[in-house]
Formats: sequence, structure tokens, C-alpha cells
Amino acid sequence: MKVLGVDWGSKKIGLALGDTRLKLAIPLKPLKNGEGVFSDLLNIIKQHNVDVVLVGLPLTPSGKEGQRASEVRKFVEKLRTFLPEDVLVELWDERYTTEEAYRLMVNVKESKKREFKDSLSAYVILMEFFESL
Repeated sequence: MKVLGVDWGSKKIGLALGDTRLKLAIPLKPLKNGEGVFSDLLNIIKQHNVDVVLVGLPLTPSGKEGQRASEVRKFVEKLRTFLPEDVLVELWDERYTTEEAYRLMVNVKESKKREFKDSLSAYVILMEFFESL
């Protein structure tokens, strides 16, 4: 099954593509969040025959939902209206994925870390999901 990991941000949306059978994922180029982002996501989903979109839900360290989680839920509601019915959209606890993404970039120059962190966070979301299977 093909899975698209999504790390929502108000400016950029990090993406990673994975396969549950192989339990492998690769980061994709992040999308600029704005007008046209839903059609861009739909194109990626169709191009890669994605079955499930796994969107990171930013919970507080105690597991509660704050303002950002509410924004992600609104994004997910709108995303569902753009997708075919056979594409599932699921939420995934993304606590500490950004920190893990930074750990993966230990040898990356500081000036490049911002460029990669969003899609690496989506990658971490997928890898955590694969570990749970």
C-alpha cells in the first residue's frame, strides 16, 4: 500500500512517500502552502497511486490538542473533499518528529536544515507508522 506522509505547516507542507509492504519512505519536495495546494496534493496522490494520506497531528507533550492541531484538522477536512473516496486520510501523532528530523540532519549545514526539515518530519511520521504495523 502506498502512503503519503504529510507534515502540515502554515508556510510549507512537508511530504514523504512510502510503501507499507517494503516499509520504506523517501522525502519529497515540500509544497508551498497556499492557493492550489490541494490540487498539487491531488496530483501527487494520483501520480504515485497513493492509498492513504497520513497527516501529522501536532499534539502538546501531554497529548492534548492545541491551536495548531485545530488548523491541521481543518486542513484534513478540506483535503478530504478533494480526494477520491478510495483514498483514506488518517491523522498520526507527530509529537517530536521535528526534533527527530533535526537529529537526522546532524551533518547538514545550518543554512540547509530549514529547507529539509518539513519533508524529513513527514518521513519520520511514515517511519513511525511503519514501525507500528
